[in-house]
Formats: sequence, structure tokens, C-alpha cells
Amino acid sequence: MFKSLFSKVALAKGTDKLAVNTLIIYFQRLSSAAISLITTPIILNALGVEDFGIYTLTIGLVGMLAFLNWSLSSATQRYIAFALGEGKTDKLKRIFISSLTIHGVYGVLLLLIISTVGVLLVDKLLTIPFNRLDATKIVLVIVAFITFLNIITVPFTGVFRAHENFLYMAILGIIESILKLGIAITLLFVSADKLIFYTLLLLLSTILVFGANLFWGKRFYNEINFNIINLDKLLIKEMLSFMGWSLVGALAILSRNQAVSVLLNMFFGVIKNAAYGIAMQVNAAVAILSQGIISAISPRIVKSAGAGDTLKMIYLMRTMSKLAVLSVSVIVLPFFFEAHYILKLWLVKVPEDAVLFSKLILGFGLIQLQSAGIQVVFDAMGKVKTYNIWVSLILILNLPVAYLFFKLGYPAYSIILTGMSLEVVSLFVRLYLLKKHLHFSIPSFLNDVFIKIGVPMVLVSGLVLLLQNLGRSEFQQFSITFIIFFTIYPTILYFLSLDKVQKGYIDKLVIRILKIKARS
Repeated sequence: MFKSLFSKVALAKGTDKLAVNTLIIYFQRLSSAAISLITTPIILNALGVEDFGIYTLTIGLVGMLAFLNWSLSSATQRYIAFALGEGKTDKLKRIFISSLTIHGVYGVLLLLIISTVGVLLVDKLLTIPFNRLDATKIVLVIVAFITFLNIITVPFTGVFRAHENFLYMAILGIIESILKLGIAITLLFVSADKLIFYTLLLLLSTILVFGANLFWGKRFYNEINFNIINLDKLLIKEMLSFMGWSLVGALAILSRNQAVSVLLNMFFGVIKNAAYGIAMQVNAAVAILSQGIISAISPRIVKSAGAGDTLKMIYLMRTMSKLAVLSVSVIVLPFFFEAHYILKLWLVKVPEDAVLFSKLILGFGLIQLQSAGIQVVFDAMGKVKTYNIWVSLILILNLPVAYLFFKLGYPAYSIILTGMSLEVVSLFVRLYLLKKHLHFSIPSFLNDVFIKIGVPMVLVSGLVLLLQNLGRSEFQQFSITFIIFFTIYPTILYFLSLDKVQKGYIDKLVIRILKIKARS
């Protein structure tokens, strides 16, 4: 069965291959998300809220110190894919060993920084219970080693992505998720320090995943080599130069994601870190719904740009943003109404502020998806430098503004509200920059992405609010809310929000899924 499946994926071409890869990505991410949703409450129960918050904090701190990893990953995958398109095997070998060298040096430097600066920050800057200080430092170093292995894995995954070997990556991703579930269950039977034991097992899991990438990559792809002769100093310099322009973008991602954990801890302690960690888990699971749409439409936007068809490119951009928001809103809106009940069922013991944080983070995600297609258009046009600088400079303000609010005594959730506000500002900056380069109507975009989505949201939300005060049990209210959002809401969206072409896209997608089910 697996041999047949590998053959079909390898032989698929063009649109069929895109569809197959999209389905593979969806299956892997949905499977991993489902396993993660099972794993998280087990870990929370085993570690306790305090240690779970400490673990979330160490991930954020290491991620903050490793902010260059995003730029390195982007540069590596771009160079490998470009060389593969040229068909230059020797160049691929030089790119791989050169990128591996860059990542290796960066990983070692990161280990040294975390072992010194990171440990110092734990003592001087962070708010950690005194009896957990030593454990936090140990966990920080272990997480640093995990991050090091993830960093040097990037060149390998870059090769797999360039060859579009998403099936292998999907299988490995699911296996990794199962390993993490097994680790979580193991914690229930351990009497030692569970936080340290948990991170040690995660390190072992990461070593196994790295070993799999090394073994299979070396077996299937000639460009994966460790011959120092292929090291190209000029190529290393070129790759480092290429990643330079995206440095501001990396700082923006840092200020909006990992650094939030550190700032929350400085002012509010590890309990808020636990709430933030839960919220990010919920957001990661929901975000999967939009990723398949973005993956499917993005290549068509790039193709339209290459063909000089500006009108089609703009239309696809609006369609991507609209469908991405709509797909996520089907889950996000009922979650807003039933968040407390859902988290109580999922976690049993819900950390303080986890409900509020989850609602706000999901709302933040909806705002971000409004501009999902705009980024792709700028990438397609090759106008990324100005775009990234302007947008990133706005998003970087999240940390200093939130820090000011915290100093003035504002609550922990104000950092998320700050991020949401800055995202709205950056959306209008994106639209303005787009209008400078293209014949583009901002009112048409706002009508298509805001009004046509906002009206159904308000109508159905109003209906749910009317039915909330009829004295039903929590389970009955939960059931009614989701039935409404899974039946009435999609129907209204289909007839009021989508135009004829967008309806056709949805119809074809549904037919394709039904055919796949019929064949299976």
C-alpha cells in the first residue's frame, strides 16, 4: 500500500501534484493537531500549571534568542529550490554543505548565548518561583539543545521541500506527534522532577527525528553530503547577504510571538505563561483550516503575476484572504461563545485567563488572515524589501508599546490588544503600498473582505445570542451553537459572501473531497 502511495505522489504532475501535496499537508497537520490536543491536557495535568508555564516561558526565551533562525530557514529553502530548478547538481551540493555550515555555526553560538545570557536572564529578569529556579535553568539548556538540533535540521528539510517530498515529511511529522503523546503519558508514571524529565525525553525525540532526516536524506538525495571540498565561501557570503533584508521581518515575528512570553513573565509570572501557552495551542490547531487554502491559491497568484495578468492576481488575492477568514471563522465564532465550556472539557483544570487569552489570540488570527493574500502578491512581484521594512517596523512596536502599558498598570491581555491594533494599522499600510504599485481599489477590497464577511458574522452571532438565555444546559447550548455555525452560517456565507467564481472553487473542492472518499 505504502509503495503504491509513494509511486502515485512521485508521478503526479502540475495541478494534480499540487492537489495531492495540499491534501497530504492538510492530513499531516490535522493529525498532528488532533494528537496535540490530546497531548496538551495530559502534560498540563502531569506538570501542573506552574511548571507548564515555566516550560512555555523557556520555549519563548530560547525562541527570542534564536530569532535569526527564521531568516536562515527562508534563505536556505530559497537557494535549494532555485538550484533544483536550474538542474545544477554540483551547485546543490555546495548550497547544502554551505547552509549546513551556516546553521551549525549559528546553532553553536546560540548554545553559548543561552548557556550564559539566557541563564543570567533567568536570575536577573524573569519572575520564577524560587524553588524552581535551578530546574528552570536546566530546562532552558535542554531546550537550547533541542533548538540546536532543529536549526541544523533546516538544510535537510529544505532539500525535502525543494523536491516536494511532502509525504515523507507528513509521515515523520505524525510519528513525531505520536512520540510526544507517548512522552506525555510517560509523565503520569514518573516520580522524578517531571519538568526536567519531560524536556529530556523531548530532546531524545528530537535526536530521533534528526537521525531520520539524516538517514533518509543521505539515502535519497545526492546533494546531501558532508564533503568539505564543496564548501563555498562566496556562496556563504551571498546567502548571508540575502537573509539580511529579512532581519527586520524576523524581529517582527519575534516581537509578536516568542518575546510575548518573556514580557508577560516579567510582569505577571508563570501562571500567565501557562494561559498564553494554552491559547497558542488553540490558535495553532484552528489556523490549520486556512493553511490548505493559502497553499492552494498562492501558486496561482504567482503564476498570474508571471503572466502579467494583474486583474486575475488581485482577484485571487482577495479570494485567498476571504476564503482563509471564512474557513477559520466557522470554528472561531462558536469558540467565542463556548470557550469556557470547551476548555473545561479539554483541560479539566483551566489556567487562569486561558479562556480570555484564547479568544483574543483567535481574534488576532482572524485579523492577520485579512491580509493573507497581500504578502503573496508582493512576493510574486518581487517588491519584498520595501514591503517587509514598512510592515515589520509597525509590528515591532508591539513589545515597546505593551511594555509601556504594563508599566502603567494595564492588564496582561493588553499585549494581545496592542498586537491586534498594530495588525489593523499594518493592513492599511499594506493596502496603501499595494496601490502604489498596482491599479487597485482599496474600497473594493474592504467591501469584499470586510463587509461581505462581517454581515453574516453579525447575523448568525445575533441569532446565537438570542438563543443563549433560554435556560438550556451547557451541553445543549454548546450543541445548538455549533449546529448553527456549521449549518446556517456556511449557507449564508455561500449565498451572500461568495461571487460566482468563488462558489465554483468551493463546489470543485467539495466534489474532489467526495470523490476521494468514494475511492477510499
